[in-house]
Amino acid sequence: MSILGHFRRDGDGFTGRLASLSLDATVRLAPPTRTFAKGPDYLVFVGEAEVGAAWRAADTSGALLNVKLDDPAWPEPINARLMATEDGVLPLTWIRRDPPEKPASPPPAPPE
Repeated sequence: MSILGHFRRDGDGFTGRLASLSLDATVRLAPPTRTFAKGPDYLVFVGEAEVGAAWRAADTSGALLNVKLDDPAWPEPINARLMATEDGVLPLTWIRRDPPEKPASPPPAPPE
């Protein structure tokens, strides 16, 4: 897991900065104006552009939020977790997907 950035609570949301080799942005997580049963608990913004969503974590990983970030320039969305800490600086850790398993080679054909 890699740390993509650090966040702090900001009112009823979170603010922070994401940084990687190809990314540098100030990010804000804010509650949505409308909620749905399976909808996100937070929307993720860079400026006014919505770039993702976050859901409260319901596991024992120590995460506060499970975050999904997306950009048209990326081959696929990024999954991350906003982790709980005691000092108030919350790291956003990238959850890298495992590469797909390569199919097993077919068994050799029997001799004729």
